Amino acid sequence: MDSLFVAVSCLLLGVLLRRLGRLPEGADRTISGVVIQLSTPAVCFLAARTMPISAEMLLPASMAWVIFAGGFAFFGLAQRIFGFSRETFGCLMLTAALSNVIFIGLPMIEAFFGHELVYVAFLCDSPGTSLVLALPGVLLAMRFSPLERPGGSAASQVWQSVRRVISFPPFQALLLGLVLRGVSLPEWLLGGLRHIGMTLVPLSLFAVGLGLTLRPPRGAIRPLALGLAYKLALAPLLMLGVAAWGFGNTGPVAQVTVFEAAMPPMVLGGILATDNGLDPKLAALLVSVGTPLSFLTLPLWHWLLTGL
Repeated sequence: MDSLFVAVSCLLLGVLLRRLGRLPEGADRTISGVVIQLSTPAVCFLAARTMPISAEMLLPASMAWVIFAGGFAFFGLAQRIFGFSRETFGCLMLTAALSNVIFIGLPMIEAFFGHELVYVAFLCDSPGTSLVLALPGVLLAMRFSPLERPGGSAASQVWQSVRRVISFPPFQALLLGLVLRGVSLPEWLLGGLRHIGMTLVPLSLFAVGLGLTLRPPRGAIRPLALGLAYKLALAPLLMLGVAAWGFGNTGPVAQVTVFEAAMPPMVLGGILATDNGLDPKLAALLVSVGTPLSFLTLPLWHWLLTGL
């Protein structure tokens, strides 16, 4: 309960300070950088040293691919029925078909399931969400973007994205932790990393709160509603079916994997959509409305999953 209190209070404090103008413009990006470069790698490294290595890891690794494929079918059907533009379809795919598994997922897992299961978030991210964004995500953004890109083939764009994934500090920390699993490290080092990792929850939610900008939909109600309905309800339901019937698993790892599928739309996906001119206003709305709304839906999913 204390982790949940920290998460909610830091999110609300970020929103309040943004409205009061107490911090300089772009402070959310700066704090997000600290989370990515400092807090998250410490947690990744420690999680990699203790997480169990088994075939069960394939379940969280598949999560992002499953809900991205499901989103392609769902939003493709919605596009045919409602006549959404190519830009709107691309925006929905890059935001509502990808989970915010780090900035929201990590603190929420710790709050609802405990620190010992946070490693599942990294399994959902590194072989899942990050690669989906870097490979099919980039290709889709280029395919539906109305902007003219000077030079650069699709292959080079994908390779650049893969290089960014490889150079992503949490991914590198995860690999280093796996390599050093059998190596005895001094307690002062491990204890220091634990203290650094404790900054993850307050800083990540504070950064998210600083970045939220709730604006009136003004014509974007239908795609916004469909995007959030898929991301917060249908995507985790799809993943629950895959976990239960595809993997035959409804244990703690499966529960956290489905919980990650229920996270709000991905911030980095929204940035990619905005950079490529894929309905930037809708991208901002999906993230800004979906994040606070998930604080109502995630407790319901936790109640449902722990009752299985």
